[in-house]
Amino acid sequence: LIIISGFPCSGKSTRAAQLRDYFLSRGKSVHLISLPVDRDRVFASAAPEKSHRAAEFSAIKRALSKDAVVIVDGLNYIKGFRYQLFCEAKSCGTHHCVVHVAAPKEKCVEWNEKRRERNEYVGKDDEEPYDPEILDNLIFRYEEPNPMARWDSPCYVVPWFDEKILQLEEMYKTLFETKTAVKVNKSTAPKPVIEGDYLYELDKVTQDVVGLIMEHQRNSGGGGGTVPVKDCEVTLELPDRQLSLPQLQRLRRQFIQLNRTHQIARKRIRELFVEYINENLQL
Repeated sequence: LIIISGFPCSGKSTRAAQLRDYFLSRGKSVHLISLPVDRDRVFASAAPEKSHRAAEFSAIKRALSKDAVVIVDGLNYIKGFRYQLFCEAKSCGTHHCVVHVAAPKEKCVEWNEKRRERNEYVGKDDEEPYDPEILDNLIFRYEEPNPMARWDSPCYVVPWFDEKILQLEEMYKTLFETKTAVKVNKSTAPKPVIEGDYLYELDKVTQDVVGLIMEHQRNSGGGGGTVPVKDCEVTLELPDRQLSLPQLQRLRRQFIQLNRTHQIARKRIRELFVEYINENLQL
């Protein structure tokens, strides 16, 4: 899985095409995920943008496999979405990397204006420009890939002024010659364990952990830090910010949804939920 990320109008589609051509030349099956989008409508409000990301995620899930190369050509500017893609790649047992197309804001604005001028002259073409206000807003909200984060690593930076992607061979080795096997997230790994009161236990244990976090915040004035959990070998690693109850309950519901059909051993629920919280609070 190759996740392309960068400012709007930074040249991401050009880089996606270069990657496609390279991996095809190496005899690989390639899926280039680039969904059509009405930019002025989709990025003007949260609801249509969320629907577009959901459609993109579904297309990526259908294409992912251990042997094919899936190139995601899009903004991918939200780190939470890149984390979601990272987890999906892990669940398929395949490697991933991020390609950060680095171009300054001024250059992206310049290229967008050229698209607008060209479209006014020759009519609408495949390179649909952004409304200047939407472009500025997307650049402002952009969350740059962080190579220190697991879901953004390895990260290959491609400067806008390089005509070619210089790290292609290194990318190939990362995706196809890395000897270390991809490990599926323990918190989402299916376990063939069936117990009569499993759902009750899943609900109770996760609620207890959420309650422990809220109690720690009340006693410490909202500070983060390490919090031991009873009957659990893993400790909570809380960030230095106030966590709201709705935020924690959302993580709890997500964990329950992931594991209500793929049952895990009751004695491991607490440990895996703590790991799940620690992982997601890094986002």
